Amino acid sequence: MTLEVLHQPASASSAAPPLLFVHGSYCAAWIWAEPFMPFFAAHGYDCHAVSLRGHGGSPGKVEWAGLADYVADVTQAVSRLPRPPVIVGHSMGGLIAQHVVAGGHPAAGLALLASTPPSGLGSSSLHMMTHAPDVLFQLGLLQSLGPQAVSAATMHRALFSPRTSPDSVAWMMARLQKESTRIGAELLMPPRPWPPTGVETPALVMGGDADVFLPVSAFEETAAHWKADLHLLAGAPHALMADTANWRPSAETMLDWLSRKIGR
Repeated sequence: MTLEVLHQPASASSAAPPLLFVHGSYCAAWIWAEPFMPFFAAHGYDCHAVSLRGHGGSPGKVEWAGLADYVADVTQAVSRLPRPPVIVGHSMGGLIAQHVVAGGHPAAGLALLASTPPSGLGSSSLHMMTHAPDVLFQLGLLQSLGPQAVSAATMHRALFSPRTSPDSVAWMMARLQKESTRIGAELLMPPRPWPPTGVETPALVMGGDADVFLPVSAFEETAAHWKADLHLLAGAPHALMADTANWRPSAETMLDWLSRKIGR
């Protein structure tokens, strides 16, 4: 299967490892195309973003795809790069990235943005039931009926900060798609991605304290599990890479970490 992989070459020759971006649920590689990939390409990083099977321009059926299938997709994308990348995963993509590294596949590092924690989405479900039951309901509509059935105002609150314009929300809403029913069940209690014995993978965990989907405790769990650097962004929502007010602080935090822990 030939997956869709968007490519933004580095603006100048660099010794830095490539970056491989992995999207979350309901999205595809397009979520990274602006502004994250141009930002990192301008700073000397060769950027690639993969669309998981059945997402974006990638072939395959999404309905019954599972965690193992998505891990295989990212593993394939890793194997086609000239050298081990830093795998950058958002939300579900963060858990997939963890499992790729846990499977022993070489990676120069892990950058986990608003990532699903190793234990899965149990804490997320409780968090939303307590603080945002309307968002949980809207996710059910998105999965069962598609994006056209979802409230743009609720998804704005779910994914973005108030400073992000409704036009940006509409842009995303027009591109969202249904997610695998199987992965939705698996993410509630997935197998844990144990770090490989004897391998120290530099890791960054980043999340916002205004994330409607995931509590701060989820980011703390992930950081402890991977012995990672943890950065919490005040007032930041779930869509760190696309939010008007928070994409640049998120990107600059990751760039600083890359410079210090990975090199360029």
